[in-house]
Amino acid sequence: MYSLHQRLTLSLAASLALFFIAQTALIGREVESLSEQNLLSRLHHDQETILAALSWRPPAPPSLNTQRIPEIYKRPFSGHYYQLNFGKTTLYSRSLWDETLPVLHETVAHDIPGPSAQRLLVLSQTIWMHGQAVRIQTAEDISHMETTTSRFQRHLLLFAAIAVLLLLLLQSWLIRNGLKPLQRIRQQLRQLEQGEIDRVTVPAPREIKPLVEEINRLVQLIRSRINRSRHALGDLAHAVKTPLAVMGQILQRQPVSQDSKQLRDQLQQIEQRVQRAMARARTAGSSPGGNWSQPESDIQDIISMLHHIFPGIHIQLNIPAGMVIAADREDMLEILGNLLENACKWADSTVLCHIEKTAGQLNICVQDDGPGVAEDRYDELLKRGARLDESRPGHGLGLAIVSEIVDAYQGSIRLGKSEELGGLKVSILLRQP
Repeated sequence: MYSLHQRLTLSLAASLALFFIAQTALIGREVESLSEQNLLSRLHHDQETILAALSWRPPAPPSLNTQRIPEIYKRPFSGHYYQLNFGKTTLYSRSLWDETLPVLHETVAHDIPGPSAQRLLVLSQTIWMHGQAVRIQTAEDISHMETTTSRFQRHLLLFAAIAVLLLLLLQSWLIRNGLKPLQRIRQQLRQLEQGEIDRVTVPAPREIKPLVEEINRLVQLIRSRINRSRHALGDLAHAVKTPLAVMGQILQRQPVSQDSKQLRDQLQQIEQRVQRAMARARTAGSSPGGNWSQPESDIQDIISMLHHIFPGIHIQLNIPAGMVIAADREDMLEILGNLLENACKWADSTVLCHIEKTAGQLNICVQDDGPGVAEDRYDELLKRGARLDESRPGHGLGLAIVSEIVDAYQGSIRLGKSEELGGLKVSILLRQP
């Protein structure tokens, strides 16, 4: 799964890097070209000055008025040189210090070796005087120009790198702020999952608002469908219960026979399926969600009711005072009611119920001091309608309903032997925010 933030940042970084590299190369080339044009302009001006200082009346040899020549051409190896070729006669600047420039045919020549290992830019032209060709060359050391250009390009690259970094930081800040509505929507979806709110209400920008509206519409549609299913199942169950009860009473008054026994078995299976459908209707769509604010008080009510049904059983409840459980109250009462009732049926004298929160999980543990169950039959207890002992009343749906609710909450249920009491121990883990 890719990150939108990372993808936008990397694409911007690549775009900015290519842009600034191309810009640096282009500016560097333009600066170098402008510097060269400036040098050529100065060399051309110097040629005009030198020619103006030239005095030549054939057959007398040519001469130069050194007073009119710039001083920089008089200092040895100054980096500024000139040379005039009159057939076999050559005049050159004092700065060449008895060295000569190579005679070049091109007008502009780059990187020509000069005195003291200098690299020269040479401007050459041919003029005609008194019917004779005169080749004049002016040259200048370009090492300092290339050094300056390279330094300018390095500074420009450094500036570009800093600019890219600052723009990426700005882009990152803008993206984080731009995605904040999605973070708030995510938080509200978590609250919606836990049942704290019934719709997403966070203000969203125009681009995200249709998504929020679709989420709310979908939540409302699912809630409406679940309510219709619950009502339909409830109506069906209540409509069937009364005829089933009447049929059961009639069968009880009939003499025991093979047919009546089969009818009672069939009625019992129908009752099991009705109860299972009711349990499925209670858990469908309501989990995970809700907030159980007073679990201790509600569980004590269950315990009081069980004391009347099982007067000889002592039920001990261990739960932190003021605990709030992020789950639907009816679902939790269904779980604990079934677990406690099942434990009371098989306990000899004691049932222990322990509830606590640890590391983002809700731990529910119910154990009794009854005969327990063989380990190889644990899985069988969680099956629909499973009854390992027919001596106790019931339909074998209690643990199956509990298991179904726990699955709806994406939790886990585990059966084992109680170390404290010796009977069956049922442990449930549910995720908590």
